[in-house]
Amino acid sequence: MIWVYDNAIADDLNKSINAESGANDIVKVIDAGGVLALIAQMKEDRVQFPLMCLVRHQDTPVDTSLTNFSRIHGGVPVYYDDEKHNIYYEKAIPIKLEYDLVILGTSTVDVDELVREVLFKYTNMYLITTEIPYEAKRTIRFGVTISGEITRESGAFDYIQSGALHQAIVPLRCEGAMLFSYTPRHIVRYDESSDVNIDQDLK
Repeated sequence: MIWVYDNAIADDLNKSINAESGANDIVKVIDAGGVLALIAQMKEDRVQFPLMCLVRHQDTPVDTSLTNFSRIHGGVPVYYDDEKHNIYYEKAIPIKLEYDLVILGTSTVDVDELVREVLFKYTNMYLITTEIPYEAKRTIRFGVTISGEITRESGAFDYIQSGALHQAIVPLRCEGAMLFSYTPRHIVRYDESSDVNIDQDLK
């Protein structure tokens, strides 16, 4: 379910950055395969700049400093389905989730302006709320903050070794990221009423 965090961050960036710029979506979520596709598009001049790429780090280790035995092994009840009469128990494993937000542009002005927007957005921890696409129909809230120094260099791919392409990389870290699993337990109601005649039984 890590893709939920990817999309939540990218969608939020699109709403805030594109609202300021008035442009079409300039924030894209790409993985290792997506980078190759981006290079191919750049060769064909089908990429419009400026562009922001959210690249998730490959390693997503368990955050052992935040683990909770009960939440990992037993789970806690978080949702009741009144149609199926199920209680859903949630198991949660905290993870360390980090990204590189790569900003690409053909001018330093474009890159500088986007870096400025990102700095103001994430200097203090920014909270994002999103829905979990599982049975429990839950929403989660997690934080995003800048985790290190911003690096700059000329073009990620040197604009296919011809044009000038400027690049800035902003490291981001998620706070409170979790992996979730849900187990339904069906509730059975019993009729405890009885027709026992107490007076008769005492005779």
